[in-house]
Amino acid sequence: MAFMLVAEPAAPISGALRRFLESAGHEVMLASDVPDAMGRVREMAPAVVMASVSEGFDGEGLCRQVKAEAPGIPVLLLYLPEEEYPEARAASAGAEACLVGPLKRATVVSCVSLLMQVAQAREAVTQIRSEMQMMQSGGRREQTGSGPSPDLEFLKRLLFMEVKRSRRYRYPISFLILEPDKYADRLGTLPPMQRTSVLADVLGKLAEALRDIDLAVPFAEGRFIVFLPHTPYEGAMVVAERLLQRVKEVQSFSGLTASIGLAVFEPAAMKGQAQVSFGTLMKEAGESLRKAQMAGGDRVEGGRPVIPAE
Repeated sequence: MAFMLVAEPAAPISGALRRFLESAGHEVMLASDVPDAMGRVREMAPAVVMASVSEGFDGEGLCRQVKAEAPGIPVLLLYLPEEEYPEARAASAGAEACLVGPLKRATVVSCVSLLMQVAQAREAVTQIRSEMQMMQSGGRREQTGSGPSPDLEFLKRLLFMEVKRSRRYRYPISFLILEPDKYADRLGTLPPMQRTSVLADVLGKLAEALRDIDLAVPFAEGRFIVFLPHTPYEGAMVVAERLLQRVKEVQSFSGLTASIGLAVFEPAAMKGQAQVSFGTLMKEAGESLRKAQMAGGDRVEGGRPVIPAE
């Protein structure tokens, strides 16, 4: 169970949203104005804040206040059907996501669940970065066993669940696998602490170029996986090209370039239930990465969106 805050002055709408969320096992708090909503944010630190944007309620203003005081709390803005630019307005306000009415239960519950899991993943990424910084300073934490870290296992489960959600609710998702070019010959020969420092710089550059709802995490030795929810093929290509440029800005290792393999799933183009899996997408991204490397590196390779035969 998680605490949710619904900031909406209209009782019929706030009541409907409350029923949606309670049916998914959440506990819901209601607020009818911005001061009341901020008071509940300070008192309860909800898992997600849902705020209406209308003539009668300044949800965007509330979002800015939440981000100023509690930036780790995800905000979901709700726009009227006639709004023409909801994504741009939500991004300008600092919100993690937005929905446009009329709202359906499945859409609301799915979006809230995604925001909660992304918030958890951010904490995992923060811990991974902290460990990399510790290694850089020579204070590497001892680990028991030889298996993957719990944080990485959590992220893999998160991505697996997002593929299932994408199939069910029919929104596009994109996976990118990025690896510095000639990693074994160049970075692989560096002392461990120096190599870790460079990889930490790469991760920082990737994070700077992404939205709050995107994820960039170390996935294997020298490799990073980037997950882009609600991102079709064209948008993923734009992001991938941007990431290639950011890698070149790393100052701790001169002349650094990277290759990216891309895999995209767009179930909205399908009829019926698509059967693409997390493993399929990862395999597709890995194969595209190898193509980019064989072509000389410093490029993005990715075929058409992964659309299975019906």
